[in-house]
Amino acid sequence: MKVLPFDSSSLFIPACERWKREALAISKQEYLGDMLRIHTLLESARNPKTILRYFGLQGDLSQDRAFDLVGDIQMQVFTEMLAITGEEYRIDWSRQDGAFCLWYRHRDHRRDATRDLHFVQTHTKALFDGAEIRNSPLHGFGLFALREWKAGDVLCARLDGQVLSHDEYELLQSRLAPGLGRMRGFFFMEWNALPNDKLLARPFRTTYSYINHSVQPNLAVKDLSLVAVRDIHAEEEFTLDYRLEPLPRGYFETPYSGYLTPVDWDGRNV
Repeated sequence: MKVLPFDSSSLFIPACERWKREALAISKQEYLGDMLRIHTLLESARNPKTILRYFGLQGDLSQDRAFDLVGDIQMQVFTEMLAITGEEYRIDWSRQDGAFCLWYRHRDHRRDATRDLHFVQTHTKALFDGAEIRNSPLHGFGLFALREWKAGDVLCARLDGQVLSHDEYELLQSRLAPGLGRMRGFFFMEWNALPNDKLLARPFRTTYSYINHSVQPNLAVKDLSLVAVRDIHAEEEFTLDYRLEPLPRGYFETPYSGYLTPVDWDGRNV
């Protein structure tokens, strides 16, 4: 990401804490997804060049190029504020009055749809019958059998998606995340690792996404089919050994993979 010549901290900190408190005290404040409007930067911001001037950027630019730069500014503010505060802030237009505003992600879990069991049950694509998403003792939500499955049964004949390089996936994820609001954790989170640092990515959640990890799994992915590796009883949670996919380079150095231990292709720990 190209760094533009302004600093989010000098523009918004420490005033953003006061703006946030004041906005939370207003019962009918405006939300954009789960982003709370906390401060109006520009009352009238239909012209992107007005926004550029606010951030100290000027020049003889076409309208299209000016809008592109506004997008870069949005990404930089989101990234810098997250790094500085550990919380999500965003700049965007109001849907009510068209003003250009600073928004704060209100972490009230009652407003976070992706943490709601009914929401994920309703808005997740089922890949096969005989399964249900429930609260899991392993991690968050899990996928549970509603009937018995025999060893060798094929639950899903073919996992599909879009083939991307790991770099392409990360770039799309970073550029789209700021605009997804409370749905940020529901998109670009599900994939299968393919050889040569490729991913089979699915932009929408499917029931595959809720199969938790186990070193003694009852399912396996074979030629992109989902297969039972032993008999599975009704009410049992489906599990996979995540480590057996050709995970992208550097995956085991990321914070969210800390509970995994790499294995080689013979199934031995490395």
